[in-house]
Amino acid sequence: MGARSLFVVLLLVAGAPGCVDTLPEKIVLAPAAANVEVINEPPNSEIYEPAGEVNAQVIGHETQDALRQALNQLRNKAAAKGATFVAVDDVTSRAAWDFSGRTIVTLVGTAYRTK
Repeated sequence: MGARSLFVVLLLVAGAPGCVDTLPEKIVLAPAAANVEVINEPPNSEIYEPAGEVNAQVIGHETQDALRQALNQLRNKAAAKGATFVAVDDVTSRAAWDFSGRTIVTLVGTAYRTK
């Protein structure tokens, strides 16, 4: 690898942590979100309708804590849509690119509200 190629690779790696710095580590559960239940399957379609997709992305030193914080963020966003349930559709986690040992957890779900 030439010096110019190595410089480009180092520049790309050095630039990646900037995105990681903007991710939250702690998410306070909003009062309205305390009533939003996380579920694995969609609720009864005769009573509930989708309120839209919600997503969350947080960073943490421990995966379990990052997952709890991401669930708080997901519930907050569902509550903002007037939902009482949020079904988790996708969960991913990956190591942060900043070599900090932290994990980025991403959740995607569907919020449901009463018809």
